[in-house]
Amino acid sequence: MTQGRSAPERHVRTHASQMRTHSPPSERMSRWRTHAPLRPSAFFGIGAIVYTFGCAQIPPPRPLVPPTFVEWRAALADLKAASAQVVGGGPHTLKLALALREPTTGRRLEARGAVALSPAERAARMILVGPGGTTAFDLWLKADQFRVSIPAVDLLRRGDASTPKAEMRGLPVDFLRFWLLDPARGDLLWVEKTPTFSRYTVRDGAAVTTLTLRADKSVEAHRQTWAPSLDAPVARVLIDEEHVIADKLGCGHAVYTQASTGVHIEITCDGVEPNPPSDRAFIDPDAHTPDEEEP
Repeated sequence: MTQGRSAPERHVRTHASQMRTHSPPSERMSRWRTHAPLRPSAFFGIGAIVYTFGCAQIPPPRPLVPPTFVEWRAALADLKAASAQVVGGGPHTLKLALALREPTTGRRLEARGAVALSPAERAARMILVGPGGTTAFDLWLKADQFRVSIPAVDLLRRGDASTPKAEMRGLPVDFLRFWLLDPARGDLLWVEKTPTFSRYTVRDGAAVTTLTLRADKSVEAHRQTWAPSLDAPVARVLIDEEHVIADKLGCGHAVYTQASTGVHIEITCDGVEPNPPSDRAFIDPDAHTPDEEEP
């Protein structure tokens, strides 16, 4: 039976027979693993492990280099210039077109209107009208006060700086105040500059915003709003995240998203009205004017 086998094959079978006859199972397995030749695929496996844990190690994060005093002063000047670009020459009115994608149904709602801005007073009044000619969105801002009305869902809400941030979830009031009136407002926390962009981290009350100004004039802002934790007052809880990408500061095209609601809004500025808005545009809509008071 063994005459047809080659010498190497007879040697391997004889060696295996001796192992089965004269050695305990554990020793036989140890010897077999020691003397058995490695398959070619094993070398590829070993090479992959060496590559993974050797040459392909993830590089450590680039350390943050604190800005110098001169760079810090230059960053403050840049933020002041960005604010001036938004503020403009005083009160003005922007013509807007808005498209909103409702996250629950995926429907696209469109509205057009205008927003009157008075940056010096930190005041704004935005009224948008839907396709049927009815008011779709009415927002009034002045300093820390706000009033927002969405008639289609029978929503009317007022508040000020004392309003808990958790109660404002889903309402982009703080973000619109920030974006329309002064996107560079706040205390500078960090700055990073490269040849293609400048990135500033600023804190305005409970919100921390990362504002990126790119060399092509486009803008990106990521804003996180925090509130004290009820379980641990020292800790903070993330209330909302908002993100906007725009082709430029001021009158331009912007896309806004809000994490808490999943809402997606596209805003297009169609231009600036030639005449400044009336002072009455910034009066509280719920306030009684002298003309309305009874004699």
